[in-house]
Amino acid sequence: MAASSARIGFIMTGFRRAVSESTTAKARYGDDARQSDDPVESYFDSVEDAQAIADERQALLSVERRRFKVTAKAVDDIANLDLTAGVPVAAFVDRQSDANRKMLVSEIIIDLSKQTTTTTLWG
Repeated sequence: MAASSARIGFIMTGFRRAVSESTTAKARYGDDARQSDDPVESYFDSVEDAQAIADERQALLSVERRRFKVTAKAVDDIANLDLTAGVPVAAFVDRQSDANRKMLVSEIIIDLSKQTTTTTLWG
């Protein structure tokens, strides 16, 4: 299949720019945000694809999220966790605000020497 002149021009361009900004996220994270204008290497086929991902990431970061580390004093249940069904999700019960929320299990650390499992919940 022959490449069109538009496609060749797209490929030959050094980099393209897709930016998504939110005053909410900027106020929440301040200086934790990326502070460089240097391009990030990626493999998008179009600027529109890169923009869509930047917008999705911004939407994810614009909502307030909380992170909790939970340590259990056993490893058996976590060691046998079946992750083939997809991303593990935990139910977090917040007794202070009387709200329950589903949270992503973003990290699992099994310490066999201490017989503990630490999970990081995010959401």
